[in-house]
Amino acid sequence: MKVRVRLEEYAPLGRFMMASFVRDLPLIEARFKKYNAAYVANFQNLIDAIETLEGTLTLSEEQYKVTEALNLEVEAFDKELNFLSAYFKDAGFSTDAITVLKNSLKSGNVEGALLELKSVTQFAAGNKAILEEQGMSLTYIDELEATYTSISAKNVMQYKIMKEKEALVEANKAAYKNLYACIAGVSEKGKLVFS
Repeated sequence: MKVRVRLEEYAPLGRFMMASFVRDLPLIEARFKKYNAAYVANFQNLIDAIETLEGTLTLSEEQYKVTEALNLEVEAFDKELNFLSAYFKDAGFSTDAITVLKNSLKSGNVEGALLELKSVTQFAAGNKAILEEQGMSLTYIDELEATYTSISAKNVMQYKIMKEKEALVEANKAAYKNLYACIAGVSEKGKLVFS
């Protein structure tokens, strides 16, 4: 029977196996010389290394905060776009681009929304005088550009954190594999000694 161990279970399993291994070390070492104090030290170092690696929780917390800030800003901006849509409609302009922008925001397609926001901002800037006659504030274009910059920065930060987490897991596959090899070796030798 093959047992699958999830990454987050490696360190606790290692600690559990280490306790039994240290307790039974004299009996196991009598039959398998390789399983000695040096092996115990290496095994403990691997467990410690994995526990240190599991500090990716810090990255997860950072990602959560950036995502939450991004979502709050997107939600507020989505509501603000209703006013822009009204200005467009009152000026006789098509609101299709704003609808596409809002749909992109709602579906979580931030990159697509940013592209659409750029074109909406350019159109609004080109028709600023007409839109201001419909009630758009004098600083509205600047606010759109500031929103673009802010959402873009949060999106880039979120992407960067996700890539860092992926790289961390990828770079540390060998450490997990080494700890698993120790756990499997100790388990196998223990079964032989105590069967």
